[in-house]
Amino acid sequence: MEQNDTPLKGARLERCWDARFVSEEVGVSLSTYRRWEAGRQAPNQMSLQALCRLFGMSAEELGFSRQPRRRKRDQAQESYAQALLLWTLGIDACWQHYMSGWQEELERSLSGYLANLTRPTLTPGPDQKTAAGLMAQVYQLSALLKLQRGDFVAAQADSTQALVYSQLAGDWNMYVASQIRLATILSARKRIGSALNTYNEALRCVNTHPGRISPLLQSWIFAGLGEIQATMGREQEALRFLQLALAVFPAEPENDPCYPYTRCDRSLLFSYEGLIFLRLGQPKAAWDAFAQIDELRPPPPERVRAEFLKHRVYTSCVLGNMIQSCIYLEAAVRAAREIGSDLVFGEIYTLYEHMTALWGGEPRVRALAQLFQR
Repeated sequence: MEQNDTPLKGARLERCWDARFVSEEVGVSLSTYRRWEAGRQAPNQMSLQALCRLFGMSAEELGFSRQPRRRKRDQAQESYAQALLLWTLGIDACWQHYMSGWQEELERSLSGYLANLTRPTLTPGPDQKTAAGLMAQVYQLSALLKLQRGDFVAAQADSTQALVYSQLAGDWNMYVASQIRLATILSARKRIGSALNTYNEALRCVNTHPGRISPLLQSWIFAGLGEIQATMGREQEALRFLQLALAVFPAEPENDPCYPYTRCDRSLLFSYEGLIFLRLGQPKAAWDAFAQIDELRPPPPERVRAEFLKHRVYTSCVLGNMIQSCIYLEAAVRAAREIGSDLVFGEIYTLYEHMTALWGGEPRVRALAQLFQR
């Protein structure tokens, strides 16, 4: 080894590695790596960690124990970039928690993200759009939590905020996802006309930006439009949108770029398919559609399961199957409590009232009253 070789270069030569190989493994250009070896530049913290992992050596052993002092501004930028990464991972976990029904834990977490992201979202800079995209997700989550609490007005307000931040982020997929969330909230409020307009606005975005909106979101738009059309009694249009939703849904939805903040698998399609047939007065076809959710492996998360059980109760009632209705209602009540959803619990209670109107004299139905006495 020559006298002027740096520890990094010496470690590479001992392993008979090519400089290009090391640069590619670490994820930097060859010229950048050569500057490290020559001692003319020090790697940033992430690159240094990658070097240490690759060589199995410490930073000191590689000759970087005394890096030049960076300016405070550079240190602040690096610290902020690391914070953004942590917030991104944290919000991704929040979506998983939402699907699992961790309602109270999420409400506490989201207030922290709102406090941390407000300033960087409103401060012009290279990371502003990333922060705005995260803020849009936080408001989507907040809207969904408020919807589950039955606070429709606050949920709609948060959905509108999600739209604003997704526009600031310049992320059209996020914008369409926010539109869909708003449409589902409007549907829950029985604002069918407004929900239809919101879905159509999302569809216009798909047509305006061809090839840029993910297949998962496109399928969701078509499915939502199908349900709205079925609710309005337009069978031909409803079935046409259902076929479009089935046609464009990705074979591996978990690989769709929007999956982390949509968490939509094939249970989404089957749920909408069942709802469309229910709205069209075809309960047997609806039952067959919902049955497909039972066959999914792995099974859908708790929040999807609660909605699915609720639909099963209603479909059983329409089909006139009292015993089946009772069985599914008991399971639906437990599922609604597990996810802490006042909205779903209230809807299940409405179904219970419907069952008492149909079969109130039956002991099996009267016994269900105890489910709502806690």
